[in-house]
Amino acid sequence: MIGKSLFVAFFRRLHILCFLRRMREKLRLARRMWRCRRNHDRVLCRIRQKPKNEKIRVLFLCSNTAKWKCQSVYERMKSSGQFEPIVAITALGEMASRQDAELREVFIASDAFFAGLGDQHIRVCSLSPRHYEDLRNYNPDIVFFPEPWELRSPQTTSEVSLFALPCYVPYFVTAHIIPEKQCRTPMHRHLFAYFTQNSTMAKVYEKAIPWAYRSYRAIPTGHPALDAFSSIDEKSVSGTKVIYAPHHSILVFDLRHPDWRIGTFLETGRAILDYAKRHLDLEWVFKPHPQLRHSLLKSGLWTSNDVDDYFSEWAKIGTVCTDGNYQHLFLESKAMITDSGSFLIEYGLTGKPLVHLVPRGAESCLSQHIKDLLDAYYRVETTNELESVLDLILVKGEDPKRLQRLAALKGTGLLGVNAAQNIVDYLRKELRR
Repeated sequence: MIGKSLFVAFFRRLHILCFLRRMREKLRLARRMWRCRRNHDRVLCRIRQKPKNEKIRVLFLCSNTAKWKCQSVYERMKSSGQFEPIVAITALGEMASRQDAELREVFIASDAFFAGLGDQHIRVCSLSPRHYEDLRNYNPDIVFFPEPWELRSPQTTSEVSLFALPCYVPYFVTAHIIPEKQCRTPMHRHLFAYFTQNSTMAKVYEKAIPWAYRSYRAIPTGHPALDAFSSIDEKSVSGTKVIYAPHHSILVFDLRHPDWRIGTFLETGRAILDYAKRHLDLEWVFKPHPQLRHSLLKSGLWTSNDVDDYFSEWAKIGTVCTDGNYQHLFLESKAMITDSGSFLIEYGLTGKPLVHLVPRGAESCLSQHIKDLLDAYYRVETTNELESVLDLILVKGEDPKRLQRLAALKGTGLLGVNAAQNIVDYLRKELRR
């Protein structure tokens, strides 16, 4: 009995110690968020005191042109005459892990991409040796972050919040709710404003992190990537191109988190290429997720030669698009084949047929507010279903779900929304401009 009592007392004490440790961590995080909000207030006060004729300097961080989704915000700010927007080219996410030689090519391509758009741009990351510049040197008032992955010092949200307002517009338009990835990373903790695509997502993000442990306000503005499609005419269904846009989530970790796996490339990638080769009368566009090549190589299931051969085969029969300037392709297309959560909404706003490639066990994290729209797509789980659906839409030219899709589209609340204008209006109000 004495031994059992000692055993119970030991575990009771251990439980109390663990509880106290958790409470200490929560208190430490709450104090950190209080300091962060205080920094935001100081920066906000400084910006408000600037002369009215002095422009607000805004940096848009970007490391991958395929993830550049803020062009409409950039243009709206520039045309307002009150902001001075600048694109700051750096290395974020998986780009931060690339070799210098490869990253140099990416930077050169980024320079050409933004020059073609007419955007003012600078580099804030140097190579050999790898060095990230302190953004304070450019005197920004606001810094927009496109993704939460692998931010490097001194370009983290915690460091930027000391002298500027860190804002976040995610590079993706989400059809899924995954709080661990969408609002619970260290990057999110120090934001001033999180611009979300609708009020539903804003409520989800604020509920996922209690006020005491976050600094940002989730502001429902719409997503800038949707601005090009927000006023699409229902009758605008003509087009000639067929777009295949596979997602990258094919890695082993997805087996531990089946809700995170939305990619079907391993099951359907070659089948769709074979179908395209048999139907060369169609105009094909291959629009892979920017991380697909990296994920295939990291998985060990494909060699470098396998990936190069696959991409080159698409280049022989159609167009390969790897940057963020793809809106015109959507408008010129007749249908899309995809498993990408972002494109399920982005392309959905065109009102055109969408073939939704669905892996098993990946639907529990889908956002409820767009389920009606997803039901109006052509759902495919097997290669046999894939071929019959493609024949129906692309060969026979039939679209039996069109009316259902257009009705569901109106119910999303995404049509007629100009995210760029909403973001600029919010910042004007906060800055008292």
